[in-house]
Amino acid sequence: MTCPSLLVYVDEGDESDARVELACDLAVSFDALLIGLSASLPQPPMLAPIAGMGEVLAVYRETAESEVERAGARFREITDARSVRAEWRAGLDSPGRMLAGDARAADLIIIAQKARGAPFRAPDPGDVILTAGRPVLVVPPVRARSPVGEPVLVAWKDTRESRQAVAEALPLLRMASRVDVIEVAAAPDMALAGTRTADVCQFLKRHQIEATPTPLADNGDPTTVRILAEASRRKAGLVIAGGYGHGRIRQWMLGGVTRSLLNHGDVCFLMAH
Repeated sequence: MTCPSLLVYVDEGDESDARVELACDLAVSFDALLIGLSASLPQPPMLAPIAGMGEVLAVYRETAESEVERAGARFREITDARSVRAEWRAGLDSPGRMLAGDARAADLIIIAQKARGAPFRAPDPGDVILTAGRPVLVVPPVRARSPVGEPVLVAWKDTRESRQAVAEALPLLRMASRVDVIEVAAAPDMALAGTRTADVCQFLKRHQIEATPTPLADNGDPTTVRILAEASRRKAGLVIAGGYGHGRIRQWMLGGVTRSLLNHGDVCFLMAH
């Protein structure tokens, strides 16, 4: 199992350049086609219709066109320098809607953790996880380590989303220097957590991936804090987790692991829903 095609969202700035460089690293590792995508939706003015509104809208449209053109030029500059097989897609559209649609062309989606300019200039990570139908690699503004060839932490919870994330992460797991499967469990559930994490490791072993099961006793810390602490302690470059197992509206109202992970940390996350 490999990733023959990757799709990376491109905008402007150093963070976007770093994300494209990471996408190039993955494209080289997988001998994959790298699809760059950028979209900008002309933002409607926050004014009541007035004389000259047509000219105002034209300016917004020209601004949006210029943004995606600059993103495309930078993408081509980076991919040409890296000799990566690349394809460019752009449009004056909602970034989230366009990315979700064009996800049909790719095996893995690569986006920013911080959606600056969403929804008009960048896709919201939560929306992408829920709608793309593909695994999503979420890249923080500053990465402590690479998600390729470094230790990987699987943050297991016995849900459909976690099973999907692990299955779709197999190509990246094969390149990991070490894989640990953790599950945070209350004291009465530790034996079951041990069984579940061992099952995941056996599944991975059948795919020629060695992994270590590590059930962790709940110590009262929030699950997100525990996951990030374990990732840091193990020097993980990638954390694999299911996305929005409890529903996004509930997480927005009450908080949740997915929402917290998308707002914190200096490690890449691969999520699936």
